[in-house]
Amino acid sequence: MNDPGKPKAGLLPLMMEMYKEFMPEMEKKQSGFVQKVASMLGEQMEVQAAPIVCTKAEIRKAVHDFERDEVDLIVVLFVSYTPSAQVLPALLETRIPLLLFSTSPKRSMAEGMTMDDIMLNHGVHGYMDLANVLRRSGKDYRFTAGVLDDARPYREIGLWAGAARVRNLLGDSRVGIAGYTFDGMGDIALDPTFLNARLGPETVHVPLDLFGKCVKDVDEKRVIEENKRDRSRFDFEDAVDDEVLSISNRLYLGLADLVEDRALNAFTMHFQAVLQNPEIKTPPFYGITKLQEAGLAYAGEGDVLGAVGNLMLRYMFGDTIFTETFCPDFEGGRIVMGHMGESNPAFGVRTLVRRKNFVFGESKDPVVCDVEMEEGEATVLNLGLVEDNRLQMVAYTGEVCGRIPGSNDIDMPYFHFKPHMELDGFLEEYGRTGGTHHIGMTRGNRKEELVRLAEIMQIDIIVLD
Repeated sequence: MNDPGKPKAGLLPLMMEMYKEFMPEMEKKQSGFVQKVASMLGEQMEVQAAPIVCTKAEIRKAVHDFERDEVDLIVVLFVSYTPSAQVLPALLETRIPLLLFSTSPKRSMAEGMTMDDIMLNHGVHGYMDLANVLRRSGKDYRFTAGVLDDARPYREIGLWAGAARVRNLLGDSRVGIAGYTFDGMGDIALDPTFLNARLGPETVHVPLDLFGKCVKDVDEKRVIEENKRDRSRFDFEDAVDDEVLSISNRLYLGLADLVEDRALNAFTMHFQAVLQNPEIKTPPFYGITKLQEAGLAYAGEGDVLGAVGNLMLRYMFGDTIFTETFCPDFEGGRIVMGHMGESNPAFGVRTLVRRKNFVFGESKDPVVCDVEMEEGEATVLNLGLVEDNRLQMVAYTGEVCGRIPGSNDIDMPYFHFKPHMELDGFLEEYGRTGGTHHIGMTRGNRKEELVRLAEIMQIDIIVLD
C-alpha cells in the first residue's frame, strides 16, 4: 500500500542548432556523454532520455513526451552551449520540476587540452544563460554541478528526484475522513479546497453508514484467518479473548475494504464520531494500527492535514507512524509520545495486544497494539498552517528510547523520544514555530531530504537542532 516506486527523471540533452550545420560530428561524439549521465542517474532512479535536441520544436516535443509519461523531474544537460531562447518556452510551459545539471565529459581542462576538448566541454555557460532567464521569468528550478563520474552530484539529483516524486504522487492522492474533526481543535482546521489546490490531495468524506456496511459485510472466514495470523505474530494479554479480537479484526477488514474501494492513500477519523454507527462496536484503533503497518498514512481526530504530512513521509521514506507529543519528561530530557490507541508494529521489536479501558463513549473496550519501539535515531515532521494561510513544515531529530520499566498499567501505545536539543529549549523553539500537536515520525536522520521536499513543494520549513 502506498508504494511510491522509484522516481522517474526525464533527461533533456541540449545542443545548439548551429553545430548541426557546421559541426555535424558533434552530436555523435556527445552521445556517449549523454549515455554516461543516463547510466549514472539510473543507479538511483528510472531514466527516460530524450535524443539530443536543438530546435524549439524538438525541445517542446521532448518535454511533451516527459509530461505524457509522467516523469517526476526534468534533468537539463547541455552537451554544448545552447541559447536560452531555444529552451525557455517549453520549460516555462511545463509543470514538471526542473533541475540543471552542470557537468562535462572531461574531468580536467589543463595541460594538453585541445580545441576538440573546448568544443565538447563548453556547456557551462549555457547553464548560466538558462538559469538567468528562468529566474527573470519567475520559474522555479534546482541546480547541481559536479564531475561526470563522481557519485556526489547524482546523489544530490536523487534527493531532488525523490522529493519531486512525492510532489507528483500527492497530486493524485485521496484522504478519507470518517465522521468529523474533534470540536474546538483549532490547529487541525483546514479548508479542503485549499489543500487540493495547494498540495494536490483530494479530501473524501466517508459516510459512517458505508463504513458500517463494509464492516458488516466482512466474511467470517476472513475474520478467523486474521485472528490466527495475529496470534502467531503478536503477544496477547489474557484479556484479549477471541470475541473482542474478532470484533476488532472485523473492523480492520471492513476498513481495509473501504480504503481499497475508495482508493484512499490516507485516512483520518475522530474516535467518538465513528461510534455513532451501530456496526462499529469499538473504536477501530487496532485496524488503524494494522493499516499503518500495511502502508496507509493516518492522523487522528479528523486531522486531514496531519494525514497528508504522514503521507509525505510514507511516500518519501516508506515507513511512518502517527503520534503526538503527549507529556514532557524534564528529568530525563525526553518526551512521552503516543495517542489514544493507534500505533505501527513495523516500528517495533515486540507487539503486545491488550485491552484499553475506554471512557470516552458507549463502546466495548478496544483492542490496542502496545508496540515496544525499536531504539535508534528518528526524524519527526509536522505539517501545519501559520499566518496568512501559509503551509509550514517543522522537522527535528532525536532518539527513540528503550521501554521504560515500571509503568505497566498504561493502556495506550506510547514510547519515549529524546530530542537532540535540551528539552526545555526544544519545547520553547517548537512553541515559537507554531507547530501543531499532531506529528509523524520516520526512522533515521531525514532532515536533508525533508528540506528538499519543502523546497520543491514551496513550503516553508523550520529545522530544529
